[in-house]
Amino acid sequence: MVPGSFLNGSATRALKPAAWSSRKPCEAIDFLEGQIPADALAAAALQAGALRAAPEDVLIASGVISPHDYYARLADCLDAEFMAGAIDLDVETDWRAALRTGAVRLHDGRWLMAPRGEAIVALLQRVSGPRLALTTPERFERAIFAQFGREIADEASEGLTRANPDFCARGGGGAALKWTAFVLAVVLPAELIFGMAFWAATFLVIAIIMSVGVLVRLASTLLSLAPARKPAALFDDELPTFSVLIALYDEAGMAARLVAGMKSLDYPAAKLEVIFLVEAEDEATRAALAAQDLPPHFRIVLAPDGAPRTKPRALNIGLMIARGERLVIYDAEDRPEPDQLRKAAARFRAGSPKLAVLQASLRIENHADSWLTRLFAIDYAAHFDVLLPGMARLGLPLPLGGTSNHFRTAILREVGGWDAWNVTEDADLGLRLARFGYGCGTLSSVTWEEAPPLLRDWLPQRRRWLKGWMQTFITHTRRPRRLFKDLGPARATHALALLVSNTFGPAVGLWITLYVLHETIAGDFLETREGLLQSVAWLWAGLASFGAISILVPTAVAVARVKLWSCAPFLLLRPLHWMCFSAAALRALYDLWIRPHHWSKTRHGLASAPAPEGDAAP
Repeated sequence: MVPGSFLNGSATRALKPAAWSSRKPCEAIDFLEGQIPADALAAAALQAGALRAAPEDVLIASGVISPHDYYARLADCLDAEFMAGAIDLDVETDWRAALRTGAVRLHDGRWLMAPRGEAIVALLQRVSGPRLALTTPERFERAIFAQFGREIADEASEGLTRANPDFCARGGGGAALKWTAFVLAVVLPAELIFGMAFWAATFLVIAIIMSVGVLVRLASTLLSLAPARKPAALFDDELPTFSVLIALYDEAGMAARLVAGMKSLDYPAAKLEVIFLVEAEDEATRAALAAQDLPPHFRIVLAPDGAPRTKPRALNIGLMIARGERLVIYDAEDRPEPDQLRKAAARFRAGSPKLAVLQASLRIENHADSWLTRLFAIDYAAHFDVLLPGMARLGLPLPLGGTSNHFRTAILREVGGWDAWNVTEDADLGLRLARFGYGCGTLSSVTWEEAPPLLRDWLPQRRRWLKGWMQTFITHTRRPRRLFKDLGPARATHALALLVSNTFGPAVGLWITLYVLHETIAGDFLETREGLLQSVAWLWAGLASFGAISILVPTAVAVARVKLWSCAPFLLLRPLHWMCFSAAALRALYDLWIRPHHWSKTRHGLASAPAPEGDAAP
């Protein structure tokens, strides 16, 4: 057997020239001598040294031995019982410690272990005999989830609330903030149409904050024109371990495409784990995944039933069991570039230790399906390929996308993971990381996604996103002084501009447009008025002009950069698009009152256009 055959795809080329120079003793697999071919053991030992990976992970990932057989033979070597059936744990078990250490007490007082890495070597050096039982890591995990599912579900939902309630959307913002949102989104625009001056002072403050957003968009666009610095690629032994989390619900139809996409990732299997997080009742998705012949480093985890049933709650469960030093999340329809994890690892290595997250570029693969998907593709290109890279260079908090976020796992755990009660958990997490003092960056790698081609699917998705932005606004403005203390005046003002524009912009934008058109047609828009009203009129005239520029310029750059020329004519439908946004925003406001934590599920698998091939990030 050739040692390099254990590696995925092009990974062999990433080994240092001297990587296979000698075989070192590997106690974690040497006990298998005589039970599996000697050349397989030798190759696994050599590759483990070359990768700086656990030799048993290399051996299992290669398919030479299954996890069941490896741990059964390890149990025989230790004169311990191998547990392949039902497992009854001690009711006093500390399940958090058990998941962390891979060791737990059984009801009969024995220790059950699913050791990994150095823990295996330590056991082999101190044989424990009949007081010890072994099982595979996957069965160990299932046993913990089966007996402590309620506690795990509670931690996934309430962990952030208990640790840092100011950063959780569950508490809402109280009646005062809800009434403020209602006034700003509905009453204020209506009053403006009738020329009422009562709200002029408040509107002036909002206009100033939104002006900051306009300036940031223009500056970000300018900075994004500079070429990105590409860090040197890492050798395989320099790569960190990586966990991939994919939260799924009612996605049976996407299973084959999803698994194929994850199999195409170019990363050493011994350093990679792919975790599919499936709701316990979703039998169809679980069965569809299980039918895909999953590799040893892929596993299906059933999320214990709990509330709210949201993507971030499932991701928090995945975060509890993730073993990787780095972690990335993908969605059911995602198709990342094969080398994306390698690029992320290199970017983290070259960046500051305070760099907590990298956002890859999201592109729409079915942009030719409808006018909605064409405008969706342009908006994504402007956001992910123009604005976010520029904002990252300015050192500003980033509104993350809901997928292809690459994290330092330890930092993600430190800040509390995702807010299970926020339905736009990605934007909230980007701000929270910044408030904890961590940086956000972008990654020059593409993940292809599918956009809803029909209005009936587009509206619920957009409604959920906008409701989440409203939740994020309420969460991060509960204590304004703390916001400014955490971020500093400049970055806090940017965060406010971001929150205001994304929260109220879609709802207020249509009314402002109608107001400006009415006043312009009537000839009264910039007529001489008294005091503050005149200042407001001139400010809004300037803001409308520069706001339009701040939309058009990133859009033009994005169309040219991503080569979306066929979509450009559909920009003439922007007014209709904005009307749809306003309808979604007003419904989102209604949902915020009635069912604030309800997750409107987006249907996938609706694309009809062929996926593009060969495109690359700038």
